[in-house]
Amino acid sequence: MKIYPISLELTVWFDLGINQYEITIDEKSSVSVKRTDDVFHARDLTPAEVSELIGAIQAVDVPVLKLTDTDSEKASSSYELIIESAHFSLEFNWENLDIDADTAGSLDSVSRLTQLVEKIGQFN
Repeated sequence: MKIYPISLELTVWFDLGINQYEITIDEKSSVSVKRTDDVFHARDLTPAEVSELIGAIQAVDVPVLKLTDTDSEKASSSYELIIESAHFSLEFNWENLDIDADTAGSLDSVSRLTQLVEKIGQFN
């Protein structure tokens, strides 16, 4: 099976700023990270990371959430995840309050992919 190029973009807004992760899965796969202070990091992905990302993308389910009353609370972070390929484009937007209120696990697959992108984007 041929794997077509895939592009992931994850933007995380939080109290102290913003992190943006861009991942390209192609013949030469890479990750780049931009933070609030405009420090830009980039590196190539390992074959194991590419395999893990493809598995997490294949596991993504479209979440169906119940509307909850969160007017009294303020979200401490919000997320935008865009997954694009030649054959599909998906965009997800949610807040940490949605994850906390999601007892049915509707956001689990999207949250797992987000955590993986953030983990891969860490530069130590």
